[in-house]
Amino acid sequence: MRIKTLFIGLLLSVFFLSPAPLQAAPPTDFQTTQIIGSGLTNPTGFEIAPDGRIFILQQNGVVRIYKNGQLLATPFTTVPVSQAGGDLGLLGIAFDPQFASNHYVYFYYTSPAGINSAARYNATNDTADGGPFVIYESFVEAQQFHAGGTIQFGPDGKLYISIGENQYPPNAQELDNPAGKILRINKDGTIPTDNPFYGQTGKLNEIWAYGLRNPFRFQFDKASGQLRCV
Repeated sequence: MRIKTLFIGLLLSVFFLSPAPLQAAPPTDFQTTQIIGSGLTNPTGFEIAPDGRIFILQQNGVVRIYKNGQLLATPFTTVPVSQAGGDLGLLGIAFDPQFASNHYVYFYYTSPAGINSAARYNATNDTADGGPFVIYESFVEAQQFHAGGTIQFGPDGKLYISIGENQYPPNAQELDNPAGKILRINKDGTIPTDNPFYGQTGKLNEIWAYGLRNPFRFQFDKASGQLRCV
């Protein structure tokens, strides 16, 4: 009993004598500035282009540009998307590593047919020059929720695309469909031959990682190059 009492006493001492947790504080010259306060409808993401323009995605497929301190009145383009709501629509954006020379921008979205898709546009100007040039289409119809949502270039120059398990958890473990996976493709839509399941019967060659519920966002760590998913 004495040992128990002593132990409780030590715990209380640690609790009451421990210093208060440190709170993170912004720099003394930190300022908060509202960039865009209106004019957007259901924004789902944005990305800063290498030339400084900010491309903003709307769920309804409309891509807006913020440039020179203002939201441009004319959209960059309207990607043809599903209007079924939920997690569907225009979800992800990535700029080509060679953007300075080719001006390519890539979007991940669910098409009007409900198919997870990726397409390329030319972003030389503030309105799209042609397109879309479709580089990927899944063969599984997306359900209203768990559609994933990110397209990113990896340190290896390949395109990575995240797709959710379409509200059916077993999909994430099945290697013959893209749901619940992160896919890896070349930027022209072909499949890298060093993908883990390349050439294996009954397995999708584009699968890079599987077993995921709804990988809405992921990013590559700039220091380690590792893919981190949420």
